[in-house]
Amino acid sequence: MLFLMTNVFGVFNSFCSDEGHLFMCGDNSFGQLGTGDNQSYNLPVEVLFFASKHVEQIACGMRHTLALVTGDLVYGFGSARHGQIGNSVSKPQKSCNLPEVIQGFGSCKIVGLFANGDHSAALTANGELYIWGRGFSGASNDLHPRLLHSSLRISQVALGWHHAIVLADGEVYMLGGYRHWAASGSHVVNPVRHQSVPSAPCAAVSDVRTLEKVSCLDGERVVQIAAGAEHSALLTERGKIMTWGWGEHGQLGLGNTDDQTFPQIVNIPNRRSFASTLGIYCECRIQRDKRCRLYF
Repeated sequence: MLFLMTNVFGVFNSFCSDEGHLFMCGDNSFGQLGTGDNQSYNLPVEVLFFASKHVEQIACGMRHTLALVTGDLVYGFGSARHGQIGNSVSKPQKSCNLPEVIQGFGSCKIVGLFANGDHSAALTANGELYIWGRGFSGASNDLHPRLLHSSLRISQVALGWHHAIVLADGEVYMLGGYRHWAASGSHVVNPVRHQSVPSAPCAAVSDVRTLEKVSCLDGERVVQIAAGAEHSALLTERGKIMTWGWGEHGQLGLGNTDDQTFPQIVNIPNRRSFASTLGIYCECRIQRDKRCRLYF
């Protein structure tokens, strides 16, 4: 069986088999296909670097790719301009067309990889989050993974162009997101209260990130999150779908093209005729085509 992962801009794809083989096709201008060259391919080609390894997970950003292989090794390839493939300060590079191991996770077990735009993130088995790449809200770039200091046990992660949202114990928190927060009444999580010493053997980092708790949920427990370019969506335990952020293209599904600074309920026509299981998915493609999708 093959599993498909497309980058959010629709210009390159990856296919991962049950056996852990990785195939990729599409634009390769920055080496994001991992084939050792910068030639684009219009048919899937196997990434031979992983031929003797077992690829468990793939995440595709705008111009870079992340791969998790058996043994908890994370590889990055493609654009390295903002550090999104974990390039070290001592080895500056603009891009890399062959997979390279991303250092900095210690012996933590990685269970999830995430990429969007020039951002990258990895989630550990004990709910800790590493982020690297372009800095959020004008912050400096992280050229290697940095642990988000927090006592929260994170279960889901979604990355946008300028923001990240995480889910922990049914509540949603954000990093960045200038289109989301003006006069939103969001609750800034005290970085001291949510700072903790990383559990060994994970390495400590020098900076502390600030999480902003998403308010105005009226006690609803959130079960799923999604992030587009500059908008976000969530699904509650009671089946409510809520969106907020950039709304210029109508991607929030609220019947207008206004930006929203806190979550608003999306009314789905003929909702009772749908299956009881709902899901949400946000998408952003090139030519600034922004969408928010539902699936059942």
